[in-house]
Amino acid sequence: MRYTLNLQLNVEIGAKKHSDLALDWLDGMSRRLAPDVRDMLEPLPARVARSKQRFGPLGEPGSVFGLVDYERWSANFDIKTEERNCSKAGMAWLEEELRREPVRKAHLWFGAFDENGHRSGDRLSLDVMLLPESPDWVRLHAYIREEHFLDPVTGTDVQSQWLEALFSYADRLNPGFGHVAYWFDDGATAFEAARWAIPLQESRHPKHTVNECRRYLRGYSWLTIVPAELANRLGGTAAMRDSGAFAEVRQLTAGGVWLLATADYRDYDQVAISRAFHVLAPVLRPGLPRPRPNPPTGRPPYQLVFEDAAGRHQG
Repeated sequence: MRYTLNLQLNVEIGAKKHSDLALDWLDGMSRRLAPDVRDMLEPLPARVARSKQRFGPLGEPGSVFGLVDYERWSANFDIKTEERNCSKAGMAWLEEELRREPVRKAHLWFGAFDENGHRSGDRLSLDVMLLPESPDWVRLHAYIREEHFLDPVTGTDVQSQWLEALFSYADRLNPGFGHVAYWFDDGATAFEAARWAIPLQESRHPKHTVNECRRYLRGYSWLTIVPAELANRLGGTAAMRDSGAFAEVRQLTAGGVWLLATADYRDYDQVAISRAFHVLAPVLRPGLPRPRPNPPTGRPPYQLVFEDAAGRHQG
């Protein structure tokens, strides 16, 4: 099964404008992760070439494309969207749109045209998302197929490249949460997406949990970024390092702690999941997660310990 991995950071807007965060993420991450594509697309005009016939080819089969687009609520609450090439001119257009008014979502996509000249592939996909229920936060997303991390030849290098790119942002943005984990609907963590034993007043949907990520850790995974407030409750960087649960524990310069469960993604198994849970449970939202008896087709597995974190909360 081809699952998608989600690299995510939750960042408070604060004094840094939404547009600055969005442009920094889309421009900087794409230059780090696909510099060859950025260089190739740079001279293109902003406007995207259209087919001369309905559903006709949009480009030469096998050639690379790159797009930036946004989604914005219109006056009647329909979603308005526009797209441009990810070129110098296209990025200037996106900057103008983002500075004019915050958008619901900004997106960058690199792929290749298939044999029919239609857009295909997933060379790189990046998102910046706003939630009305968590108005002071921006979610930064990057996506990659799990198979790239699992590749026996190139997997180690790909993992390192993506982790280094993510760290460069986490280290300076003081995130309230971050992870590398399976993608679930709406950017939920596995911990939030799991079935719960009892209904709870506090919603576990990201639109609410992002707003509270400095109060409760949203989840745990191969990479987990714990905000400074919760790291202090766990005893700080030294205590998490001394736990032996993580292959890598790094203090982030602007605040928070970077926790990598295993040096290689391919070694992240149930034993590693359990070790992470037992260290991080005191700052997880209490409640008993349960496996879904009939998960939807194609949904990734829940890499969780099915135990109530409340039993491990510190008084």
